[in-house]
Amino acid sequence: MEARILKAEPRTAAGSGPARRLRKSGKIPAVIYGHHDPETITIDAREFGEKFNAATESSIIHIDVDGKGFDVVVKDYQFEVLTGRVLHLDFFEIERGKKLKTHVAVHTTGEPAGVRDGGVLTLPTRDLEIECLPEDIPEEITIDISHLQIGEAIHVTDITAPEGVAILSYEDQIIALVEHQRLEVEPAEEEEAAVGELEGEEAGAQEAGEQAAEE
Repeated sequence: MEARILKAEPRTAAGSGPARRLRKSGKIPAVIYGHHDPETITIDAREFGEKFNAATESSIIHIDVDGKGFDVVVKDYQFEVLTGRVLHLDFFEIERGKKLKTHVAVHTTGEPAGVRDGGVLTLPTRDLEIECLPEDIPEEITIDISHLQIGEAIHVTDITAPEGVAILSYEDQIIALVEHQRLEVEPAEEEEAAVGELEGEEAGAQEAGEQAAEE
C-alpha cells in the first residue's frame, strides 16, 4: 500500500489550553509513538480532512516534520460527537519489512438469498485484527454474503485472507448472519395470555385453599 504524505509541525506547548488554541487556529494536536521518544506535533485540520475521509488503522501515512519522515498508522483518535471534528490523533510508527498488528474494515457485498426469503441480516463485526507487513495492509477485506440462507452465518474461519495477511480475530467470531424474522405478538394476544396465566394461578390457589379447609 502506498503511503499518503502529510505535513506536520513540531509542538512544544502541552496541556489543554494550548491544545484548544491550536484547534481554534485550524490545527490538530497529535503524537507519534514508536521506536523512540514520543514526538508531539500539529497537523493542519483541512489537509487531514481532504486526504483522509476517516481515521483508520489500515492507512499508511508518511508524516513530514520539518524534513524528518515517519511512516505511521493511526492507532487512536478523539473527535467531537456533534460535528465529527477530529480533536486529537495518536500515530504509531511502523518499520518497513517488519510485521505489525492492526485492524482493517470488513466490507460485505451482495444481498443474501435468505433476506429475499424474509430473513433478517445481522452484521456484528465491523473490523478484523490482522498481522502483516506494512506494504501488505489491505484497505478493507471484502466478503460476498449473497449465498447466505436463513439460519446460515459466515465466521472468521470462513474468510480467505489476502496474500501475506494473517487474520488474528477469534475464529468463531460471526461476520454476517441471516436470522428468521421475529414475529411480533399482538397486544390483544399478550393480554389474553396474561389473563389465562392469572386465571390459572387463581384457580390453583382456590383449589389449594379448599383442600386445606377439608383437612
